[in-house]
Amino acid sequence: EEGETYVADVSATMALTRRCQVAESKGRLRLCSKSLIFQPDDVSASIIKFPYRYMQSIGAPATTSGSFPVECEQFVQVATKAEGAETRIVTPFTILRSKFKANFQVHYANVSEYQQIAERLWKAVSQSSAADEVLRQVLAEVTGHVQFDLSRLGHRETALLPGPQEPGRFWVRQVEPLLEVRGLLQLSDEAIYFQPHPNFSSKPVTQVLLCDVLHVFRRVYGVQANALEIITVRGGCLYLCFEAQDQCQQVASLLEKQRSQLGPQASPKVVPGALSLRDSLDDAEAVLQNVRKMTALWQSGVLSNFHYLDFLNCAAGRSKNDFSQYPVFPWVLADYNSERINLEDPGVYRDLEKPVGALSEKRLAYFKERMAGMPEEQDRFLYGTHYSTPAYVIYWLLRSMPERMLRLHNGHFDAWARLFRSVKESWDSVNDSTGALMELIPEFFILPADWLENSLGIIMAEGPFADVELPRWASGVSDFVCKMRAALESEHVSQHLPAWIDLIFGFKQSGERAVQADNLFHPVCYVGSQSDPEAAAAAAGMPLEVLETQLQEFGRMPRQLFFEAHPPRLRSPRWDPNSLLRDPSQSEPWYKVVCNISTSSTEAAIGLSENGSGGKLPQQLSTERGGHCAGADSADKATKLAVSGSVSPAANPARNLAMTGETVNVLNGGASSADAASGDFWRQHTGTVLGLRTLRPRALAATGGGMTGIACCAENLYSVGEDGCLRVSALPSSMGEVQSMSSSSSSSQSLRRRNFRISPMPLSAIAVLQTELLAIGGHDNSVALYSTSCGSSLAKCHVHCDTVTCLGVSPCCTLLVSGSRDQSVVTWAFTPSSLKNEATFDEHQQPVTCVSACGDLVLAGASDGQLIAWDRRSGQAVLSRELDGIPISCALSDPSSASSGVFAAALEESGQLRFWDLRQCSETLLLPVAKAGLSSVSCFLTDFSKWAVVGGASSVGEPAVSLWDIPQQREIQSWNLEGGSGSSSSTPDNVSFVLRPPGAVPSSPGIRGSNSWRHEVPLVCASASGQVYAFTSG
Repeated sequence: EEGETYVADVSATMALTRRCQVAESKGRLRLCSKSLIFQPDDVSASIIKFPYRYMQSIGAPATTSGSFPVECEQFVQVATKAEGAETRIVTPFTILRSKFKANFQVHYANVSEYQQIAERLWKAVSQSSAADEVLRQVLAEVTGHVQFDLSRLGHRETALLPGPQEPGRFWVRQVEPLLEVRGLLQLSDEAIYFQPHPNFSSKPVTQVLLCDVLHVFRRVYGVQANALEIITVRGGCLYLCFEAQDQCQQVASLLEKQRSQLGPQASPKVVPGALSLRDSLDDAEAVLQNVRKMTALWQSGVLSNFHYLDFLNCAAGRSKNDFSQYPVFPWVLADYNSERINLEDPGVYRDLEKPVGALSEKRLAYFKERMAGMPEEQDRFLYGTHYSTPAYVIYWLLRSMPERMLRLHNGHFDAWARLFRSVKESWDSVNDSTGALMELIPEFFILPADWLENSLGIIMAEGPFADVELPRWASGVSDFVCKMRAALESEHVSQHLPAWIDLIFGFKQSGERAVQADNLFHPVCYVGSQSDPEAAAAAAGMPLEVLETQLQEFGRMPRQLFFEAHPPRLRSPRWDPNSLLRDPSQSEPWYKVVCNISTSSTEAAIGLSENGSGGKLPQQLSTERGGHCAGADSADKATKLAVSGSVSPAANPARNLAMTGETVNVLNGGASSADAASGDFWRQHTGTVLGLRTLRPRALAATGGGMTGIACCAENLYSVGEDGCLRVSALPSSMGEVQSMSSSSSSSQSLRRRNFRISPMPLSAIAVLQTELLAIGGHDNSVALYSTSCGSSLAKCHVHCDTVTCLGVSPCCTLLVSGSRDQSVVTWAFTPSSLKNEATFDEHQQPVTCVSACGDLVLAGASDGQLIAWDRRSGQAVLSRELDGIPISCALSDPSSASSGVFAAALEESGQLRFWDLRQCSETLLLPVAKAGLSSVSCFLTDFSKWAVVGGASSVGEPAVSLWDIPQQREIQSWNLEGGSGSSSSTPDNVSFVLRPPGAVPSSPGIRGSNSWRHEVPLVCASASGQVYAFTSG
């Protein structure tokens, strides 16, 4: 029965007297906390169960015959069926009501000992208040002498846990669905051993070699974090629940230590490939604590939707061995009635932005009305039951696990109307019934699908149980599962899956956001989802036993994994409907699939995506058709693009980023005027990763050392330095001049340059407002408007109280923003002859390190790691984050070229490039850009969609640039930029600025050349030593 404990067993012969007839059989008598159970040796014979509550007496033992009698007015007959090597129960229990007598003759043991145990347990049942204490006493007496049999260890093995002469034996419970087996645990330097007691099976001990262990996951069982789930390379599982949390921790630490010491020659019994498999996942358990790594694989299309959800369930503490925390998957389809189904039609899909309980407006109105009528002093809730409970799991798996339902319902199957008979009926019930809110389980998306068939021959009271009635669009169980999986992997579901993840594993799981999303469940369901389960249980104010019972009834929330909106998928590979049939790995757990991912090359996948056959990309992440620049001082904002007002998250509740039909190498549908003005490279290649990989860096010349800022317009390159000077260098007029300069061996070769003495103090930042019109900031605390055509300052403002550290200008050059060491950010309005401060933002607590502006948004980072974005119309912050490192460069996307929203990016000094969706105030992507070809980073350039170019230093201290594929989330090209500055090679140098030159103006009389070189130079960068490089496509 549910909650019954197995105490002891003994070999015995039962003589059952009923209606003056005696039937004898030999088998094992099993003494349990709520009944005596006799299991005959004959597997075709029924198991007999004698509940204590129906017993009238347990007689004194007869020492001469070694037997004791039992009188009872009711017993239960459990018919069994042999299925291969297993004994199964596929029919309801039979209850026989009449007075009868059973005599148990005990073999090979003291009959008095077992008779006394049975009598004490029987009497304890009638005294419910003392039953638990009596059971504990009996268990202590029965197991007091039990020790682990060390002879089961090999002669070279060493036991690591307490031995026979030491206190603190490791009693554990092996957990299977709705079943617990108590026993002793032993750990050696080669294997894990579990010795069940009493032993219900013919196997004396379970052994798991350490070299076969693939994963060890920490688990919460009930309300205590005292369980380990041990996964083997063969796919086996040993789920152990400890009596004390410190014992669980001790065993986990020993396992970790022993596994780390294993080598290729650890054991002659090693499964082929087991060690290499484990070694490739040596950080897999840690991955559960760093969900971001797996999210990145999913975003890039490397990990399927199924395996990502499988991982999230595992990371949230859910396991197939615990029906109260079984993995949960979404209903993805809403059409189970049509004869055919078109997975390209959005109308066939379920609304993933709503929880199951909110799919029907009429039913949701009922739940809301009920919640409104609850007393104010009571914790209110919409749904009284969860979307995943043991009853729901058994409902789905009845045909493969009939014994679980029989146990849950005291030997009976549930009412016929509440059984899983038809997929369509179940979907209709989920939409209409107030008592059916279940989501799906992983079995709906993997093969084999025999759980949908009555292969065991289950018989109900109404007759034989049929196979599940499938939708008309499915030709069989395998076809049904294949189409369900194809729907799960579809582009439509990939686009909307983050919304469902927010409801189940994310920030809409509880609290006010859950109320707003109509996703609020009974308070018991939230025990342990956000905090320590034992602390949550204490706060609930009820005994642990009662709370565990309620968790079994109501279900429980997964552990919350995300605390802001889940990021979108960047690439959705096309799913082959036959993949499940051809590739068994698609039905394997996430941790096996990750093995293949970790050892496979993705270069071919990148090539496919560049040629338009590798998947699809969300268009909205692209915000500037040629890319957005963020240098060390965020100075280059001179791209001539139109900007419209940005939208704050509160004003734009649109949830997901729209997936488009373009493949990865297409950024936007067609070339705009901005594209045409940006040069042949950007117009022909549209800024593809493939095009960027073909670029070749050419060293032009040095602009001068000590450079602190750089920017450019269509004609000139501008730089400022620590000497207080502005240097204006005329850009080459042709590619021939570029090639000549880059091939020149003369160290004196340089760009034609004009120098202007701006200030006696160092200059620190520069931005181009118009051709020949600049904004300059320096150590004199001022922001100056400077004209290079007349060589003078047109306006100068001292609003800041300390050094101006950075400047930024919006893409359409209508808004200037400055940051300072005085911890303030100032926005400026300007004309060709005037400069006026508009607003000051002073939320930062440390010096400002980088700024960016776009439309009505202002973004700034500070040296304490704080990054803030403001809407300058309201003056309110729309994003505030504490980063892991100092943000040294930041950028905002252009909303005029990204109709779906606005995005922000920041580069940390530690080497992480991070992206945020400002509509949801959530992080969408993290690239570890300093873990590949760069040892340090200084600046970046990105289109927010397909690529990011990062400047910094290589491992040998040379200036270097790396190219990252955003959908693939990996570095695919790097360039080491050597020579050109004439400086000693022993002097460390780095690329401090990377920018995209704006479009060149048409040739006209009086204007030098046509700047034809610009059409073939999409990128320019400069090192800290003042060396300038042009990246050309030739």
